[in-house]
Amino acid sequence: MQSQETNSFRLYLFAGIVLLSLLVAGIYVVRAAMRPQLAAPETILEDITGGDVGSASSPLASPLPTTSVLTLDQLTHRPFLISLNVNQGPDIGKVQVAALDAPDGDKVLTGLRCERVYFAGGRGICLRREIDNLSARTLATFFDDTFRAQLPFRTDGIPSRARVSPDGRYAVLTAFVLGHSYADNNFSTATILLDAQTGVSLGNLEEFTVYQDGVQIDYPDFNYWGVTFSQDGNTFYATLRYNLTPYLVRGNIQERTVSVLKEGVECPSLSPDETRVAFKKMIGAGYWQLTVMDLKSFVETPLAETGSVDDQAEWLDNDHVLYGLANASPPPLDSVFVVPADGSGEPSLFLEAATSPAVVQAP
Repeated sequence: MQSQETNSFRLYLFAGIVLLSLLVAGIYVVRAAMRPQLAAPETILEDITGGDVGSASSPLASPLPTTSVLTLDQLTHRPFLISLNVNQGPDIGKVQVAALDAPDGDKVLTGLRCERVYFAGGRGICLRREIDNLSARTLATFFDDTFRAQLPFRTDGIPSRARVSPDGRYAVLTAFVLGHSYADNNFSTATILLDAQTGVSLGNLEEFTVYQDGVQIDYPDFNYWGVTFSQDGNTFYATLRYNLTPYLVRGNIQERTVSVLKEGVECPSLSPDETRVAFKKMIGAGYWQLTVMDLKSFVETPLAETGSVDDQAEWLDNDHVLYGLANASPPPLDSVFVVPADGSGEPSLFLEAATSPAVVQAP
């Protein structure tokens, strides 16, 4: 009897060890499966700063000399374009810089790797994701025109949108804290205003007071995204969604207020003359029409792009709009396209294998 009990105990012990081993292996496989898309971004701060993000002696981002006969300094002292390289390979996700009048010409690839990038007023913001105990966080890193990484800021969620005010004073980031698509009614965002000079949070836009038709409104779940800044350094426009409906709002940073302007406007981008916004207008489930709206008359003009544009557009100038979309030719590859802002003409390829364009005029 004692021998049978001993054998049973050994059998149960062996089974327990096997189950525990399988559990550990399963956790390892899950985490390993998640790592490929994140492994490269995780090394980028060391590429730029030697591991010390806030160091005043951080080295410059290293351009790849084989990609350009121009230096980074030469490119950034003329109108230039910043974007993310999405060509498969070791440089995927890296910030690249090109002359604005020759975006497909010489480029400098920096060491900075992001999922979303923007630059204005001599300040840039780079968003990428980190994984901590199987949950996603957004890491925002600021940089200057030498692409020196500075001032890390972290928040929960998946990176989505980023903008910097024209004077370089403010930046804003949007992260998905629930869901990962604007087509999903169950998503939730966090949109955080930041001091771009210090990296300090100035609060979630959900803390701002909301007015509609002059009356203050409250709702248990405000969601903001798609912020775009005015030249005055205080005014911004954004999308505010509540009760499952998106609205264009105009915000005042100093007063910490927003006013509801128009229903159905997502991811606005303010034109250089500040008379219009380019935005995506949902006209079907998961389908957005790229549209321009006059801010005085609220007259909308659908643009000539017929594909669904799930992006925050960027104005090339007062007459043309840039946006990201997958290239139709195989293999499908995200690229930057340009289209006239008055609804005429047709879209054309502006920069192949790139996303997140930021137009920077001469300093």
